[in-house]
Amino acid sequence: MPEEPTQIDDQPIAATFFGEGKWLTDFVTPDALEVQKLHKSLTENIDNLEDKLVACWEWVANQVKYVSFVKAKMWVNGKSAVQNDYWATPSLTIRTKVGNCAVKSFLLASLIRQDLPSEQVNVVLGNLHQPPSAGGHAWLELNFNSHPVIMESTRGDMQPMVATQVANIYEPVVYFNDETVSALENKTLLTPFAAVYADWLRDYLDFAYIEGRK
Repeated sequence: MPEEPTQIDDQPIAATFFGEGKWLTDFVTPDALEVQKLHKSLTENIDNLEDKLVACWEWVANQVKYVSFVKAKMWVNGKSAVQNDYWATPSLTIRTKVGNCAVKSFLLASLIRQDLPSEQVNVVLGNLHQPPSAGGHAWLELNFNSHPVIMESTRGDMQPMVATQVANIYEPVVYFNDETVSALENKTLLTPFAAVYADWLRDYLDFAYIEGRK
């Protein structure tokens, strides 16, 4: 029987500018105007729920250019900050049309949340096993028609929905949406469990927020 994830504290992430902290749940934004506007344009002539979800997936997979890392720089009144792996909000991704696996998954989750409740939509942070190596990755998992399915946001050349039980190369660690965060306890690599959820993401954690210094 598959292990159920355990709910954990929201995670403070520093993947923007000037050391600004954002909660992990802040990266899924179904209430954003740009997200709602895009969703309407993609689905307004579609009645079938599955077809709506696929239309959102097709746009993100094919219209948002996938890159491994987005390096970004911001200038404010003569001061600048550089982020070597920038996590953009869905609204910004809609405008720039570029993102890594996490950024594309944030946008896809935000779009799909227009049609499904939060408990049926999760961004998953985990590991992708492609022998001879494995690496950190992000994707979507939906509870659709009472079955868990994976949506891969980075590629438009595969099936939009793949049954989770047959997608063996995907190893989940953290699940989150705009409301909750949970994780598979035996997959956490650092402690405390409520503060650090996956070793490969430790560079994104804003420890100043965790330790109460901000």
